[in-house]
Amino acid sequence: MKPSLAIGATLTGLLIGVALLSLVWTPYSPTAIDILHKLAPPNAAHWLGSDSLGRDVLSMIMAGARNSIAVSVIAVAVGAGIGIPLGCLAASRGGWVDQAVMRTTDLAFAFPALLTAVMITALAGPGATNAMLAIGIFNIPVFTRVARGAALSVLQRDFVMAARAVGKTGWAIVTGDVLPNIAAVLLVQMTIQFALGIIADAGLSYVGLGTQPPAPSWGRMLNDAQTYIFRAPLLAVFPGAAITLAVLGLNLLGDGLRDRLDPRLRGR
Repeated sequence: MKPSLAIGATLTGLLIGVALLSLVWTPYSPTAIDILHKLAPPNAAHWLGSDSLGRDVLSMIMAGARNSIAVSVIAVAVGAGIGIPLGCLAASRGGWVDQAVMRTTDLAFAFPALLTAVMITALAGPGATNAMLAIGIFNIPVFTRVARGAALSVLQRDFVMAARAVGKTGWAIVTGDVLPNIAAVLLVQMTIQFALGIIADAGLSYVGLGTQPPAPSWGRMLNDAQTYIFRAPLLAVFPGAAITLAVLGLNLLGDGLRDRLDPRLRGR
């Protein structure tokens, strides 16, 4: 196993493990307020200290991991669930269908991802559900283009032509011959979009359009910490480190999976 895959799998496993653990246990309630011990530095009672309301930072980071994963998983599911069939449809049908799908994705790519998410959540209202929807909508053209490109290369292979020769057409070829052969490419893209989803969720929460109080969010923790950056700088360090490690782990995992699943790179 290559180091990048091992490190990525370890960091991603740690992220998922912390999120699952937060479902059943955190040192304190993530929403419990203790004004008498606000802005406490790391100590035996609060391993990562407490914030401006006396909430335990470690408990908030653990619960924030759960919320970030939930938003990213739903967003990737929305993008993949719509984008992959569209991409395969465009590749298999060609002609005006391909042109219509591709020009629509080009239009979507004309707007920056985070700006699009901000616009959607600003119109629909702040909240985790709308953040999932906003990030998921941006994921649709990404998966559409990746699925189309990968499907086009598979559709030119001899075994697909043989399938057509025996009478298979349309979605029978897509589901039976194309999708199994592009699954590795799509899996790698999912890990990349998962990482981007965590960043987008943190950004939306930072500006108040993502997960709403009292539910913990890494982005809102950073927003709250900027007021006390000189008095308690660690309030910004810990959620920032959590975002960095989560995204780093997912990116390394994606790179490692690409190298392992792509036969052209496997021997390098």
